[in-house]
Amino acid sequence: MNPTPQQAEAANALGSVAVTAGAGTGKTRMLAWRYMHHIEVDGLSPLQIVAVTFTDKAADELRARIRKTIAESALSSDIFAQVEASQISTIHALAARVCRDFYHIASIPPDFEILDNAESPMWVTAQFEKAMAAIEPAIISELGYTWLSHALRQLFADPLAAETAFSRDTSAWRVAIEDAVTNAVSDLRATDAWERARSLLPTCSGAAGDKLEEASASSWGHCKH
Repeated sequence: MNPTPQQAEAANALGSVAVTAGAGTGKTRMLAWRYMHHIEVDGLSPLQIVAVTFTDKAADELRARIRKTIAESALSSDIFAQVEASQISTIHALAARVCRDFYHIASIPPDFEILDNAESPMWVTAQFEKAMAAIEPAIISELGYTWLSHALRQLFADPLAAETAFSRDTSAWRVAIEDAVTNAVSDLRATDAWERARSLLPTCSGAAGDKLEEASASSWGHCKH
């Protein structure tokens, strides 16, 4: 089966290309043709090409489609063998391979295991409870359990940011917080929502006799019609 003009354009594109199409429109077939383009035109080995999908099923379908496309071509059996060893997998499998090959750079054990969807939340819960138990009661009493648990969950949600924060000297935390606030306010003021609010609020006022009525246009009250 030959590609349509649009599929051929995407498969043979010189640079990056984004394809948006519905189910059953031939996206996997087009990806196989693009894979072949990198081999035949760009002169790459399958071992130099990374093909990534979101699901195991999609990865299996893509590998099968590439096998079929190569089998129908005049490429050598060596290329077919290289496809069997090439990286055609999910994003998670690719990340796991990178971590295993460069575990010493990531400072992780080489025999690490990936938790599945059932194990992951249980592990996080156990680590959270262990971390809370290690906090001195006086600190919990001063900061409040609700606030402290929320802050701890935020750290668990972004371990890289947490590691970066704790690697800094505590004297630099205040400056970092102030810089983050300044940047956040700057980003907010650059949004369309902020400009719409600035144009709307001057048309608002509080109820008659409201002490906040004369405060400023930044007070939230009843809009005049």
